[in-house]
Amino acid sequence: MNVKEMYNKNERSVSNEENEEDEEEDDNTCCSRATFCNPILREIIVTDSISTCFGIEITWANLFWLTSVTAMILMTWMTLFFFLGETMLPRGSYFGLFVIVVFSYFLGWTLAYVPYANLPPVFGMLLAGIIVRNTDFYNIRQELGIRTLAKIRTFCLTFIMLRAGLQLTTTPIRRHPVFVVILAILPCTMEMFTLAICAKYILNYPWNWAFMTGTIIACMSPVVTVNCMLALAEHGYGEDKGLASLLSAASSIDNVHILSLFSIFYATVFGGKRIVYNIIPIIQGKHTKVISITEDHPIKWWSYIPSGLRDLILGGLVGLLLGTFLAFFPHRNHEYATCYRLSSLVLAGLMCTSSTSKLPITGGPYIAIIIMSFIAITGWRILTVSYDTTPLRRATYFLWHFMQPVLVGVIGADIDFKNWSLSRFGLYCTCILIGLMTRCIVAILSTIKTQFSWKERTFIALAWIPKGSLQAALAPMTYERTTEENPKQIELALDVIRMSIVAIVFLAPLGAIIMMISGRILLNKISMEEHEKERRLSYFRIQSLQPIRTRRKKTSISAEP
Repeated sequence: MNVKEMYNKNERSVSNEENEEDEEEDDNTCCSRATFCNPILREIIVTDSISTCFGIEITWANLFWLTSVTAMILMTWMTLFFFLGETMLPRGSYFGLFVIVVFSYFLGWTLAYVPYANLPPVFGMLLAGIIVRNTDFYNIRQELGIRTLAKIRTFCLTFIMLRAGLQLTTTPIRRHPVFVVILAILPCTMEMFTLAICAKYILNYPWNWAFMTGTIIACMSPVVTVNCMLALAEHGYGEDKGLASLLSAASSIDNVHILSLFSIFYATVFGGKRIVYNIIPIIQGKHTKVISITEDHPIKWWSYIPSGLRDLILGGLVGLLLGTFLAFFPHRNHEYATCYRLSSLVLAGLMCTSSTSKLPITGGPYIAIIIMSFIAITGWRILTVSYDTTPLRRATYFLWHFMQPVLVGVIGADIDFKNWSLSRFGLYCTCILIGLMTRCIVAILSTIKTQFSWKERTFIALAWIPKGSLQAALAPMTYERTTEENPKQIELALDVIRMSIVAIVFLAPLGAIIMMISGRILLNKISMEEHEKERRLSYFRIQSLQPIRTRRKKTSISAEP
């Protein structure tokens, strides 16, 4: 290669770089190529700051986004109006539901972006539904009915179970097997037992209801914990010992474990109609006649198996079969394998959850979904040489992003504070606090003889405090099932919902605030390169529903000589 060719090559590379810079600059302008617009509007840089509100920079890009979202909401409402007619007009039955979903989405993500608070979206979404219901704007139970609400919750709950299984990863378990498993299982199990005892002797629940309530309240919120840990890790807190990855793995296993226990105890409470044998001796002179009184259904062999054990076995087998099937079909070399895999996961999950309306099973489908999704994604990793889970996790995040305001907003809109008792409220708080104290103490004891200092062990215990979306999803299931099978226990089911609401309203924001304050005091801070932080934290951002905040690069303008 002669000098002239080298010069031409360098010239072409310089021109290509200049073209890329020009294209990037054009992308950041309002509409530089729209020559019919005013030049002032065309050359506006959308990343420039307009003003600051509560410490958040408001840019032209934010206004573009807000305009887009407003237009999408209007188009959605008009489409639904053309399909559903007058029910989508103000005071219509479905118009109120539309308002709840939009308001929940807006308030939930607005509070999630409040600086330094790190509030979970579920807190604002639940608050939006409560505001709508208690201002007498819309009575969702009266307008839509119990059956419609049950179908909405079942549909949304499917995505919670799918995400629980997909978030499980075996890498931290292989590196720290004993620590991660003990930290994930022991604190929540002890909290569940403590809450069950409190529910029995303080709230006067039956034992089966007490244990089911314990599993509901003992669920921690991985969204809050992981989001707060990520916010601290971005500033170097806890990164010297990899707390972000360890807590993320442990919180996922914690949820799967407690959801499995919930499915078992849920089945013991609502295990379908039981066959009852009452042997009644009737003395007729010298003869004794034995009468067997049964229910209308014929005797089935599976009726002799305890409902909790039956659902556990059935759910495990179905999840194993479905997960194994989805690991091989469609083939990994298919052009649209990811799309088919996601569609199959969602359809299989919906099939499992909807089966409860036709089959005599209750908690088994939820175990099946968790096992199915975990086995499927593990199989894809094993069968593929370099399998990237990011597209699948992004897709499930996108679906859950829009399902969450529907689920949580509807639950909040079903809460009426008018019938609450102040003395009963105090008992709820007492039970929850006793359970939290047990969890924190056991979490600290679980980290004995580990690499962590006493400050870090204290922070790990505090990171297990937040509650969130699982309480909002699981508690209403008890009410819906009770109205169908045993209306005499409706007050008991309402009591479980109220206790769950207390846990969410107080522990979701307080847990986030405690983590953010204590993390800066108790954890070590190290300095690290920006690209290293992004590489290690990108995976956790996808799975934790953390709002993605783009950072503007600082550019220094130097005068040309």
